[in-house]
Amino acid sequence: MPLTKKQQEQYFHTTFLKEIGEEGQLKLLRSKVAVVGCGGLASSALIYLTSIGVGNITIIDNDFVSLSNLPRQNLFTYDQCGELKVLAAKERLEKINPDVTINMINQRLNESNASKLLSGHDIVLDCTDNFETKFLINDTCLKFNIPFVIAGVRDYQGQVSTCIPNKTNDFKSLFSTLPINIDDEYKNKDQGVFPMSVGVVADIAAAEVVKYLLNIGELLIDKMLVINLLNNHYQIIKF
Repeated sequence: MPLTKKQQEQYFHTTFLKEIGEEGQLKLLRSKVAVVGCGGLASSALIYLTSIGVGNITIIDNDFVSLSNLPRQNLFTYDQCGELKVLAAKERLEKINPDVTINMINQRLNESNASKLLSGHDIVLDCTDNFETKFLINDTCLKFNIPFVIAGVRDYQGQVSTCIPNKTNDFKSLFSTLPINIDDEYKNKDQGVFPMSVGVVADIAAAEVVKYLLNIGELLIDKMLVINLLNNHYQIIKF
């Protein structure tokens, strides 16, 4: 079924790209993406994934919007403080693009529900802030052969990497080669975060999702993009 007249106008600048075109836009509208976490990374990523017309998006999170979220979580507004994040996100995203179906899962991803919640999606986007959940996403996606994008931010720094099961290294094997101790570096969750670093990393991660769905461009597979906005340092670490 071709794009409607409204959709042709709405997605004009996207379909004008020769790598995407109307066929690519239709493919996006048929795609199913799961986003784990609904904080800073998810906020910006969800806005772009919804705006570009990814047709079915599932958001998995059980947190509430708080005042301290607002500087880096641009999906939410002051009057949404106290609301469930998944509900507040759905309210906002449906106003951005009614073409998109937003599924709310008010649960924390864990070993007992991960298989049920992640299976059946074309790709998973990790926007969580802890390695326990990131490794769970890694293992579940490997189990169901689902590609996934891992993103993370702390202070001014951020990282993005894309994994395709049975074709590339997985996140666990990639991260084990980095010269840091996970427990020492990330045990304190209450650390400072530069909001613009969150936005940059989130948008790159969203781009990885879209490029995978459309099979265009070069993905961050078997490598990790590392950025630091404090000194404008960008590096790709190959594994």
